[in-house]
Amino acid sequence: MSALNQEALSPEQARLVRRHLEQIKASHAFTSSKRSQDFLAFVVERALRRDLDSLRERMIGVEMFGRPIDYDTGNDSVVRVKATEVRRKLAEYYLEAKDRSPVRIDLPRGSYVPRFVFASVEAAPESAPEDTLPGDAEPQSRLESARGALAADLPGTGRAAVEAAAAMASEPPAVGLESTMPGRPDASFEPRSPDTSAGAPGTSVRATNLWTTSFWTGAAGRWVTGAALLFLLLASSVGFFLHRTRNNTAAADTDLRSIAVLPLANLSWDSRQEYFADGITEELINDLGQVSTLRVISLTSSLSYRGTHKNLPEIAQELKVRGVVEGGVLREGDQVHVSVQLIDVRKDRLVWAHTYVRDLNTVLAWQGGVARAIADAISVDVTPQEQARLAHKSAIDPQAQDLYLHGALLREKDDCKSAIVYFDRAIQVDSSYAEPHSALATCYGMLGESGRMPYIDALTQQKAEALKAIELDDSLSEAHAELANTEMTLDWDWQAAALEFRRALELNPNSATNHEKYAFYLLRTGHPRQAVAEIERSVELDPVSASTLHAEGFVYYFARQYPRALAVMQAAQGLNLNLDDWSFLAGDIYCGMGRFPEAIAAFLKSGNGPYSLGHLGNAYARAGQRDAALKTIDRIRQYVQSDGVGRYEIALIYAGLGDKNNAFQWLEAAYRAHDVGLVYLKVDPCLDPLRSDPRFTALLQKVGLAPSPS
Repeated sequence: MSALNQEALSPEQARLVRRHLEQIKASHAFTSSKRSQDFLAFVVERALRRDLDSLRERMIGVEMFGRPIDYDTGNDSVVRVKATEVRRKLAEYYLEAKDRSPVRIDLPRGSYVPRFVFASVEAAPESAPEDTLPGDAEPQSRLESARGALAADLPGTGRAAVEAAAAMASEPPAVGLESTMPGRPDASFEPRSPDTSAGAPGTSVRATNLWTTSFWTGAAGRWVTGAALLFLLLASSVGFFLHRTRNNTAAADTDLRSIAVLPLANLSWDSRQEYFADGITEELINDLGQVSTLRVISLTSSLSYRGTHKNLPEIAQELKVRGVVEGGVLREGDQVHVSVQLIDVRKDRLVWAHTYVRDLNTVLAWQGGVARAIADAISVDVTPQEQARLAHKSAIDPQAQDLYLHGALLREKDDCKSAIVYFDRAIQVDSSYAEPHSALATCYGMLGESGRMPYIDALTQQKAEALKAIELDDSLSEAHAELANTEMTLDWDWQAAALEFRRALELNPNSATNHEKYAFYLLRTGHPRQAVAEIERSVELDPVSASTLHAEGFVYYFARQYPRALAVMQAAQGLNLNLDDWSFLAGDIYCGMGRFPEAIAAFLKSGNGPYSLGHLGNAYARAGQRDAALKTIDRIRQYVQSDGVGRYEIALIYAGLGDKNNAFQWLEAAYRAHDVGLVYLKVDPCLDPLRSDPRFTALLQKVGLAPSPS
């Protein structure tokens, strides 16, 4: 490719520039920011018209940002900040670009005059060499484009870092890395620095042939390319940080207490490695969550922003955070490179950045150090106990870790049966690995509570796995929460459950799941006000998670706050989330509000399982449709005979019909079967007609929800 001076642009070249400008504006990198689109269009059009005087900082501030002509450019950095953002977005665009454009647009540092780099048509080969693998030239093209865009934005020593990375990208693979794919040696490649003379009003000249540079493409070769890219990204961040630090010498901002970790990018060019990047993201969130002085957004909400077109300020506003952690993961062979940076979104300031290189069996151990480093960077207190837990990371067998991360991704997708296979295999490889046991406990709990596995069998296995996890590692917050759940639902040992829930929240005060489970404990034990506060804390930590909002709706329902429950449901349905089936919750809410026709319609949509049928029959009964209610009982009896579930639900229908004797008969049968529904005895609105009966108090005592008579 070759760069041309403004005077040399022909009408055809200007047309190519404008067409490429529209492609850039419509790209993933730019569509989320109208201001960045406008800024790039402004400087490109003024350059094409050779109106270079208007491309000085003051004039851009006046014309684009409405500043007065005499504004203080030294203290008002609006143009510099936006130019930096545009340079970074250009780098992102050329990294992701698949189609080869005949022109590239760069915005060199030190000038707001863009540079147009045109392809040399005569240099392009007619066809690729026969031994070229699909996509061989593309990573090199992306790397060279990124080098041009990123190097142009680095002050001082940052440029040297980029050139060093470029040189590294051109070297043969490091000794000891084995190729798993056929490859070929790299042709010679000489990196060149663009001319970025500050204050030069014209377009700088830079010539290189992007499309014809060959690159070694074996597995280790891809590692070198990816490592160079990772180095480039970090160098850009560090250079930007040094530049901003020189212009902002304020002390660390101690108000930065809320953080979201966005999904770490998979930089391996292999989509099959997404699970690994997600696993590293989850572990980092868990480690940061242990710092009690921080508010850290949960994994589910963080993952919802993968591939988003929203910019950081928009994401931060939706999650109600001030800091965002982002970065990338590159795995190749037995080594993992991780680049991480923390950005103060409100001040558009890079607070901290670092890159790490670890082997596979220590990659999860480094993240405790990352959490401590971030805490130091924003001057938050980390207690001695938290420091000890963050440092308590042992080496993990790489194969077991890989199996665990595969399972964790499946569990996040609610495919627990498949996840269990991976967790079991991880334990077979490394019997001392605690996390798979904790994850198994979670899966068995989900299967039992959803009716996908016999309840007693599921909870028994849940408890066994939670105890084993705690035996191996007492610092696992998730394991204590799962044990608490079994103490509550399997053993009806409410005091032991409370102790385990408090221990879980002590270990990780930022776990939205733990706050949610504790909210239901508080509900079931008759503390609705505290339960509401706990579920609201869960939503703060996981604000765009459909499952968390779903749980919030149920907490409000059981707390008898029906209008708030309905408002949550309606708000969630307007958020364009991947929602659960809300028909069951809707039916409960409408029943609580006395809107029985709407409740019946909702329950009819919620399926034919015993839970749905029980609440449907209760709605029929309360609506005066006795025959329909009795027919529903007949349908549930079939589940009692075949699967051993549904006794509690039959009691709900008889309670709605006002038939107390049959209602208590079925509640006693539910007690003998240890039915899961009995944990809701104290709060279930469907049982209100029975509460004044002495038999109800006696049942509460047997389940441990009321004090026994002395």
